[in-house]
Amino acid sequence: MAIGVDTSKWKPRKITGTPASKFRNILGVSILSFGIISGLIFHFVPVTGNLRKAIEPLYEDPIEEVERRLMIASGLPNRSAATIRKHMEESLRPDQPGI
Repeated sequence: MAIGVDTSKWKPRKITGTPASKFRNILGVSILSFGIISGLIFHFVPVTGNLRKAIEPLYEDPIEEVERRLMIASGLPNRSAATIRKHMEESLRPDQPGI
């Protein structure tokens, strides 16, 4: 250490035990509490029923995606949607015997 350097005025190397730590913890707990309380209000208060019904279609998959997942689960290798559609159209054509 250099002579004449006062180390007692240095910034703390750790945040634990400082006022910034207390503020950080309070801020984190308040954000989590607000999120949990607003989620509970959204799900369990009957006033938000129409809002829940309006938002519900955003979480549903389109029918094409559901069919593609079912086809993949039934044993088809991973293919693109265009390849699957082409395969389905070819299987519906009556001019191809043996399919």
